[in-house]
Amino acid sequence: MLKLKDTFLATLFVFIVSFTAIATESNSLDLSLQELMNVEVTSVSKQKQPLSNSPAAIYVVTSESIRRSGATSIPQALRDVPGLHVAQIDSQKWAIGSRGFNGRYNNKLLVLMDGRTLYSPSFSGVYWEVQDTLMADIERIEVIRGPSAAMWGANAVNGVINIITKHSADTLGGYTELGAGDYEQGFAGFRYGSTLSDKVTSRIYLKGHERDSFEFNQSDVDSSLHSVLDSVSKNNSWQHLQLGGRVDIQLETDTSLFFSSDYYTTKMQQASNIASTEAPLYREFYTDEVNSDGFNLLSKYTKALSATSEYSVQTYYDYASRKEDRYDIRSDTFDIDFQHQLIIGQNHNIVWGLGYRYIQDEVDSRLRTFLTSSESTQTNTDLWSAFISDEIMLIKDKLWLTLASRFEHNDYTGLEVQPNIRLMWQLDAKNNVWTSIARAIRTPSRLEDNISVNALNIPPSDVSPLVKVWVSGSDNFESEEIISYEVGYRFIPVSQWSFDTSVFYNDYDKLRSTSIGAIDFSTFPNYISQDTVFENDYDGYNYGVELSSLWAASNTLQLRVNYSFIKSEFGDNLSQNTDAPEHMLSTIIDWNITDDIGVNFVWRFIDDTIVISEKSSSEKTIDSYNTVDIGVSWNVTSDVTLSAQGKNLLYPSHLEYEGESLQFPYRVGPSYYLKATLTF
Repeated sequence: MLKLKDTFLATLFVFIVSFTAIATESNSLDLSLQELMNVEVTSVSKQKQPLSNSPAAIYVVTSESIRRSGATSIPQALRDVPGLHVAQIDSQKWAIGSRGFNGRYNNKLLVLMDGRTLYSPSFSGVYWEVQDTLMADIERIEVIRGPSAAMWGANAVNGVINIITKHSADTLGGYTELGAGDYEQGFAGFRYGSTLSDKVTSRIYLKGHERDSFEFNQSDVDSSLHSVLDSVSKNNSWQHLQLGGRVDIQLETDTSLFFSSDYYTTKMQQASNIASTEAPLYREFYTDEVNSDGFNLLSKYTKALSATSEYSVQTYYDYASRKEDRYDIRSDTFDIDFQHQLIIGQNHNIVWGLGYRYIQDEVDSRLRTFLTSSESTQTNTDLWSAFISDEIMLIKDKLWLTLASRFEHNDYTGLEVQPNIRLMWQLDAKNNVWTSIARAIRTPSRLEDNISVNALNIPPSDVSPLVKVWVSGSDNFESEEIISYEVGYRFIPVSQWSFDTSVFYNDYDKLRSTSIGAIDFSTFPNYISQDTVFENDYDGYNYGVELSSLWAASNTLQLRVNYSFIKSEFGDNLSQNTDAPEHMLSTIIDWNITDDIGVNFVWRFIDDTIVISEKSSSEKTIDSYNTVDIGVSWNVTSDVTLSAQGKNLLYPSHLEYEGESLQFPYRVGPSYYLKATLTF
């Protein structure tokens, strides 16, 4: 802990020196503290409400903070959200989790972009490397820690990340960016927004990048693998190209419509391994090229019926394809959602809605000895849903009670009910208290229902032939459950300082486990097959506290400190990563030195992380680490900006996470890039 203490003191010293160095007024930061607290969010209750009055643990990443941080991807923009564990696995892959349960295949965090769900139906998680947009077009990212299933549905177990892009009227004119560095070998983006008529605005964008490999160190894997890995390429570089656009139409004063669409294609290199029948390791290590592409089309129609009633209809289609050396994954998703908000009298603000989602997904392995399905390669699933929420004002402008529930019917487990009760108490202009009790579920994915993977081969012995161990889905697998209890407090003692904290206790039941299934002797004496079947025999709990404090020291200097503590108690030998780092701490300083020069300084500390090892049979500890990011931007003119960013500075390369089962561990090291932007 000495290193942590020394680093924190050094950070405070930098802040104090920076503060005392301000001699004159200069360009003020874009949002004052009061404006930040009054930012309207929609993710908590599906209706607009000030951040300060939202009865949930919510944190907003603004477009200004994204710009200042120099984030070139959505995961990078999320790194310092309290309670959110963001870890990079290799050049392309990320593990992002809220309040535990992180991993490459994390399935307990719902991620949306403009209302479109971003996930792969094969494992109910997110391939973060293909979720992208032009970062300058993001208006804000709303992050809820804790269950939000009553409003958003299954898989919003530990949180929701809602990425909201800008209205096309806010992106008129031209914008271009160009950058290069060591890891960020080259990236470029272009956007042009135009007014098509007095009621129609639009924009189109194009972006692409090429990123270098991360470092592989043999000391991060078992010594028995060193010799065989010498002949395997560790290349994990990647290239990505994406284009899209948006059209906003104001049909009438009370009626609006927008369309958006994106297309991407990406090529990634990865080193991987699978179970093999070849001695002596009985694993095959190989280099693979992953090709992935996708397309989406979204529309949303909104109409105000009166001053107290409004409805919207949203539809989208999403296509995603992923081709790896051993298998292909493809999905087609169609979703339609209706929502109606109405205010009844002085005390009831009701939001209700209906939804339907159709998913056609295909998992096809070119190596049947590795992956099989008990059904056809293609499956079709239907999800029906309805929700209702009533925000009841118990004491005028002081106390609000929200009763909400979602009702869903899916093809795996049938009807699921996910209720939530929230209470918001505004003590006075400076103090707000909220509390919540919620039930949420994580429905089975196709992987847990009808897919079998040859995860491990046990070498033959004098008394036994080779044993091929298959991890198999089961139609008896049930939804995982959580009952969550939360209390939050927001405090603004003076106009320059805000304090936001939440305390939670999560009780999990029916967590995914495995048990020994049938043994197949039909291939004896060459080998025998042993089934390991998914079941719901584990439970556990975690609890913790999350803090976020913002100090506007002046109109040119802001200091933000985010901290989270979590303690997890789960059984041994879980088949998923349950633990989060106990302590995560970040300090963010934004300073406008002059009217044209700004500095962003970030120091973060991430505690030890426990993950499932590459053998999928034991746990592994990823050591704690510190890191520093520094960015400097210079407004050369009102239209031209130059910036320099340094990431993961002042400390050696380190592991942040290790992907489950098939991925190699890679180290995240110091990097830099230079960037120029032009608006016209």
